[in-house]
Amino acid sequence: MEENENVVKFNELEKRVYKIVCELGCEIIKQILEIQDKKIMISRNKKEYRHKGYRNNTIKTVMGEIEYKRAIYVKDNKSVFLLDETISIDTIGKISSNLAEIMMKTVVNTTSYRKGAIEIQNTTNETISHQALNELVWKVGKMIEETENQEVKLYKQEKLVKGTRQINALFEEADGIWFNLQGKDRKESVEKYRKQCEKKNKEFNPHHKHKTELKLHVMYEGWEKDNQRHPLINKSYIAGMISIEKLKKLRNARVFQKYDESSIKLRASNGDGARWINNLATKDTIRQKDSFHIQQEIIRDIKEEQYREPLIELLKQKRYKEVPIYIDNLKKELGGEEKVVKKLDTLKSYLKEGLPRYQDILADQKREMPEAPEGVEYRDMGTMESQIFTVLKVRLCSGRKAFLKLGASYLAKICAEYYETNGKIEIEKIENDIPIDNSVEEWIKEIEENVRKNKKIHRVNLKETEKYTYNKGTVIGITAKLQELLKLAEPTALMYR
Repeated sequence: MEENENVVKFNELEKRVYKIVCELGCEIIKQILEIQDKKIMISRNKKEYRHKGYRNNTIKTVMGEIEYKRAIYVKDNKSVFLLDETISIDTIGKISSNLAEIMMKTVVNTTSYRKGAIEIQNTTNETISHQALNELVWKVGKMIEETENQEVKLYKQEKLVKGTRQINALFEEADGIWFNLQGKDRKESVEKYRKQCEKKNKEFNPHHKHKTELKLHVMYEGWEKDNQRHPLINKSYIAGMISIEKLKKLRNARVFQKYDESSIKLRASNGDGARWINNLATKDTIRQKDSFHIQQEIIRDIKEEQYREPLIELLKQKRYKEVPIYIDNLKKELGGEEKVVKKLDTLKSYLKEGLPRYQDILADQKREMPEAPEGVEYRDMGTMESQIFTVLKVRLCSGRKAFLKLGASYLAKICAEYYETNGKIEIEKIENDIPIDNSVEEWIKEIEENVRKNKKIHRVNLKETEKYTYNKGTVIGITAKLQELLKLAEPTALMYR
């Protein structure tokens, strides 16, 4: 059978129909918006809103660009678009929230802004440049950061709504990831490095790598039981270029909003031993060093496998007190060379604390392990390396990438939002105001109101010639001075100052 040139391939047919349907959808929405705008124009309060003509507007959507005109009004010398207010046109700039959410998900799941822009073009009927994608990341990332700042502020003011969820254990892990700097941040880093070289009288290395650390913190309630992958339950992330003080306050605010803290019987923290991670722990938190980083440090400082294995076995058997003894003996075994001894001293210092697992510490303190709720189990901690790789490393560190500090921070926040919500990034929820607890203010206001009422009840304006009468008791043993005082005011009106 000869190939017919008029036959259209199915894939091509699908693309054509999809494009036509999207264009039709854009036209339908345009007509709906303009008809609604005319209805508003007719029914508006003409004295309050003065009609000043029409303005064209364009919104980028998943179906393509929608260009329509709507009336502009003036109220109190300010321009107003009643259509936008009436139907709540939710956009970020000129981009609809639906398209923005798709763009954010695409950013997380592709390895660059350029590849993300191509993917959006292939999956929607809209063309977005890589620069527009980058700008949107900055806008959404800043929105998340502003919400975090508001949480910290409200927590400090004791205005956050207290959580009610009851749990027996709360686990926390934290780690950092280093990324290459670019632009003004790289120039600042280069200049700082240059000054350090001059101060220390060292040669300036033009190929020196200029990096900075991005932090990631995760807390969760346990592991899903009877699931071979053992996913974390109700994980919550904090990510970005953030100070330790702010990270700690934000973590505390999240715990306060989510949980009834009095129900938590165990809090455990796992990390690589960095000072900033240890500083995050509360006074009741059990801290332990991450197993992966312990193994990594051993491999880094002991090159010969036959000397590493006995040390690793000591850790497996939880014979922690024998670890420093073994390392000291190993110095002699390896000849006591300065370079070798220095590495072993570094390893000994690293393994000085944090080796016992949280289960071991509970046993030493004669505390029982809390009972896990149904469907939950409590396992050995050590998920951070996987979290770093999944949430941040694939997106920020694969290939030869470099970022501005804020750009990397905002992108990290979006990645964290994506994985916390299992891929359900919702702009509306990010924009929502944080619930505020005004109960204390209302209580104080009620007290003040009662005080004012009581003052009105007890305040009696009397002339000097009038007699003093009291409904609740009499004054006994009046002296001459007291008699003079009573001429000025009744006893219930006297206040101590």
